This record gives sequence, structure tokens and C-alpha cells, in this order.
Amino acid sequence: MKKSRSRLQVTLASITVFFVTLLSPSAFASLPSGAETILDGLRPEFSNTAISPSGKYISTILRQDNRNTLIILDRKTGAPIPGKSVRYEKKDFMEVRGGQWLSGDIFAYQVLVEDLKDRPYGSSDVFLLYMDKDVNERVWSSTGNYVRGRSGDRIAGFMSIISTLQYDQERVLVSVSPWKRRDGGVRPVIYTMKLSTGNFRKVTVGPGRGAQISSNRTGTMLLASVPQPELTANYFYYDRSKDDSEWQQISLDFPGQFSLQHITNDGKYAYGLTQLEEGINAPRHLIKVSMETQDFESVHNFGFVSDIDLSFDKKGNLIYAQWIDDGPQSISFKDTTASKIIAGFERGFPGFNVSLTSMDDESENLTLHVSSTGLYGEHYVWEKDTGQARYLFSSQESVDQLNLNQLQSVKYKTSDGVILQGWLLMPRSGKPKGLINHIHGGPHGPFIEYRFNAGMQILSEMGYAVFAPNFRGSGGYGQNLERAGYKKWGTRMLDDMREGAEYVQKNYDVGDKVYTYGGSYGGYSSAQNVVRHNDYYDCSVIIAGFFEFDELMDTWDGRRGYGTNDYTSTAMGTDPVALKSMSPIHNLDEVKVPLLVIHGKADKRTPLAGAKKYVKALEKTDIDFKHHFYSDEGHGMYFDDNRKDEFQKVQRFLNKCDARKPLNPALASR
Repeated sequence: MKKSRSRLQVTLASITVFFVTLLSPSAFASLPSGAETILDGLRPEFSNTAISPSGKYISTILRQDNRNTLIILDRKTGAPIPGKSVRYEKKDFMEVRGGQWLSGDIFAYQVLVEDLKDRPYGSSDVFLLYMDKDVNERVWSSTGNYVRGRSGDRIAGFMSIISTLQYDQERVLVSVSPWKRRDGGVRPVIYTMKLSTGNFRKVTVGPGRGAQISSNRTGTMLLASVPQPELTANYFYYDRSKDDSEWQQISLDFPGQFSLQHITNDGKYAYGLTQLEEGINAPRHLIKVSMETQDFESVHNFGFVSDIDLSFDKKGNLIYAQWIDDGPQSISFKDTTASKIIAGFERGFPGFNVSLTSMDDESENLTLHVSSTGLYGEHYVWEKDTGQARYLFSSQESVDQLNLNQLQSVKYKTSDGVILQGWLLMPRSGKPKGLINHIHGGPHGPFIEYRFNAGMQILSEMGYAVFAPNFRGSGGYGQNLERAGYKKWGTRMLDDMREGAEYVQKNYDVGDKVYTYGGSYGGYSSAQNVVRHNDYYDCSVIIAGFFEFDELMDTWDGRRGYGTNDYTSTAMGTDPVALKSMSPIHNLDEVKVPLLVIHGKADKRTPLAGAKKYVKALEKTDIDFKHHFYSDEGHGMYFDDNRKDEFQKVQRFLNKCDARKPLNPALASR
């Protein structure tokens, strides 16, 4: 890293003791030291770094002592601005959770006032921090059933900022989703909100149930995505520059779903990602759509890749694109200061992710984040007046000093001819004890990214090779791959996982045993993997999983988050025979290996009742299993001590599995 910084002529900012005081690592002797360090640093020390519109200030969130602190820095000196730090000490879950710069160097930050854990919707207040004033003002609260403006205005619903208004620094554009009928039966309402008073002015109502609203930077053009059956969407635009404007539908007939990325400042064009051909492995295209004529052109063909990230300057120009194939790739679309700086960082940090995180209004002072699959990340600022980049701080200093291994790309062809990609992480020293098939949650939408993955790194530090397949149904590679997993949660998707692990066994020295491990959908798949593939996996770790489709459909709170019941019927299916065959609790007679079941008692996504029912069913069998229910946890581990305890239990369980003979030596790697 030092060599790379030298090539970039990076100079270190002066970091005060306030910034570098770290949490004292707790002693958990049963875990390897590297795993302990990663566990102590699971929450980044520094995150959400952004530069102000004027370029004078940099905001960041520092996590210390299990608390978030919002800090505003002087961009030139790197020193904190006195009186501009925000930290809450008294209430358990009252803390700063993010924010964004508005026009006039006003920072709007969100304060969580109720524990989110696994909830799809939270309660929060929003404050404005003025750089030219000594007070912070609360402009609205969504703590109860209403969004309450400081002036007394109140609106029933959940509010989000759509856009700042480039030519109206007094107002922001917001969307309010009504609380009534959280199943998506009510259309969102769009308002402008005056910053100085908190007063709302209605603009229009969204064109359909559950509509998601986007805007260009000027706020003159709105674009709405309205969910449809079969998990597709219709798109509409609304031109605020016209007095008699109405929502107009855009005809986008692509095999893959259109994913909006940007609306130009003049409101004439929208950029988005889609697949223009049929087929799971169809290439992904960046297209430019005319809002008026609805004609489109392909701007770039990326191929069948993931993690496509586009950069636009404040003038609305497309300047850069980055994506992941076997590693980071990029292309410059416009010769600008920002695109040159990004390209320079990529040359200085080959193989790393270089993210443009913010820029000032003139697109001349920038903040960037450099990371990799073995590096949490480092924050930099590029300054026009010096013509140099300056290192600010590490996302997590203690973790970044470990020099962890990088993920390796693994591409394999399934038995039915589909090309899939997964990521392999080898332990830093010694031959792997075995291979862990690490299954992500979702399943639709999430995927294993080319980013730092704490869970994979911890398991690797325990001595295992860890393989994370992006099976069909995963997000990140286009809608065609995602849709290919519908109704196949317990069948073809599980076959993809096994075939990926088999490919790794044949081509890498990963040991004789294969374990299945995952949380949420990954927990379900780990329970079902040892049913469907009971001749292959040697043990299973099941975290926050579900075990019966009928029960999940009745109790799962995530249905509300997707807007309608279409998600369950489209993604999971409705055939009772098929659903029962894919439900682990009804097929325990097929299980031959030890199980570890971990669940939170406060889990609302996959409620505890399902896990308790599964454990009771296990007790009536001769299956070797362990279970633990955490009284204060929801859908996954929120508290640091519980998270460490969880990995201790996982390690003890895996150690016992290591001592067993391989289930099927004929399937072993060497």
C-alpha cells in the first residue's frame, strides 16, 4: 500500500488522537487472533465520507465505543470543526445513521430513535446542521404515525429525500409513502419541503401502487418505477417544467428488467442497465433512453458481469464506469478532472476497487474510497488547489493491517450449460481443513460482491477454504439470472451451489470435506442442502433460516417490504406439493450429518416459531444437532458480544465435524 501511495504522491493528513483511539480488542481465546480482530472491527470506524457542495468541508461518521459520531472536518487541514460533531450517549439506540449534503453547505443527518435490527422500516428524526449557524434544527420526525414538520405540518407516512433542487436552495424534493396499507396499496405523494420552516408543498401523487420515485438534480424531471406482477416494473415520467404535466408511461420492452441509474440535468434522457437479449448469460448493456420519444441506444456492452458502477459529474455528464469480471474493470466516457483522478487511482492501486464517493458542485474536489476483498478500505480526498490526493483515514485500521487474502474468481459451467461465478477465499497459512460452501441470503437481489466480506474472512482465519457461489436467483448479474431462480429455491439453486463446490474441489487443494453454511435464505438452503444433497455435505450451519414454506408465507414480515403478495407467489411458487418437498422440516429422514441451528428470538423476518418447531422435530430423530437461540437478537447478530459468541459456537461445531470421517471420500478433492 505504501508503494501505491507514493506513486500517487499522497500525503498523510494529520490525524488527531480523537480519530485513532480504537476499541480495545476483547479476548476470545478460542478464536484465531485474525478472526478476533475482524470481529472487533465488523463495524467500520469511518464511513459515509463526503465533501460539501462548496468543497470546504468533509463529513464522516466515526464509530467508537459502540456509538456513531458525526464529524465535520475542515477540508484543507483535516481537523474537526469545533461544535460540529454530533453524538448521542444516553439512549440505547439513539444515534446518527447517515446523512447527505444539501445546497448551501447544509448537512441533513438521520438520527435513529428506535432499534432497527431486522425491521424493513425504522423510526427516525432528521436534523439540519448549518455550517454558518451554531444550532442544529430538527426538520421532521417519522417517529410515530406521522411525518411532522418543524412548523407543525404533519403527513401520515415514511419520508425520504428524492433530490436537492439545484436552482432552489431553500427546498428539497421528498417522497412520502403512506403508512396505511403497508402492502403497497397506496401511492406515494411527492412534496417540496422548505428547509427553513419544514413546510410541505404538494407536487403530485405517484402513478401507481408502491411507486419508487427518482429525480434529476434540478428536480424538474421525475421518473417512477411501479412494481407489477411477476416482479417486473412499469416506468413513468413527470415533467415539472410543464404546468399541465401528467405522468407519461415509457415503453421499455427488454428481456431484462430496466434498472435506472441517472436522469440528465436537462431531463431529456435517462440512463439505465438492462439485458437486450434472452438467456441467463445475456450481456448487460448501459442504455440511454429519450424521455420524450422513448428511443434508446446502447452506450456500452459490459458482457455478463456484476457490480456495474457508473459515475456522473455535477453537470450530469456520464464520465466513468467500473465493473467486476474476474477482477475490477473500467472505462472512461468523458475526459474530465474526475475521470482522470479515478483512472489515476486505479493505476496506483491495481486490482483494488476505487469508488468516487462524492464531489463538490464544481466537480473539482473529490472524495474517494479504495478497497479490496482483503482491505476494508481507505478514504482519500483529491484537492484542486494542491493537485494531489491526501489520505484521510482507514475504514477499519486494525483490520486493514492484517494483510488478508483476496477473493479469487471462480467461473464454472453447470450441468445444464449456465455459466456462473463464485468467489473463493483460501486461508492465509496451511492447508485448508475443508471447504465451506458459504450461501448468501435473499435470495433474489443480494449476491457475493467483490468487496471485503467479514464472514468469509473469519471462516478463512479458522483455517477453511470458503467458496461463495452466485447461483441462479442471485442479483448483480442482471434480471435474467435472477428470474431463473424463481420457484427453484430448494431445487436447481441448490444444485448450482453443489456444482460450484465440486468444481472448486477438482481444481483447488481445499481438503476432503465440504460444509454448507449460511444465514436467512442461506440458512434455509443449508438446511435443505443436507436433504437434497445428503451424499455430499459433511455438516451444516443454519443461521436465521426458515424450514417450512407455508409457515414463512404466513409470518414473514418482508412481504410488506416488496409491496404486494406477488413476491411470494412469483419467487417461491404456490404448488403445495412442490413447496412441501422443498421444506426441510418435512424431509428430516434424509439428513445424515450434524447440524448447528442458530436463531434470534426477536427475529421478525424468519420468526423464531419456525426454528423452535424445527428443533422439536429434530429431537424426535437421531440426528446429531446443536442449537442456540439468542434472546436479544433479530434477523442476524446485531450485538458485538453475541456475534463473537456465535462464531465461537460455529468454530467448536466445525472442529467436531473436522474429526469425523468424510461422508463420501469418493467425492473428495485429492
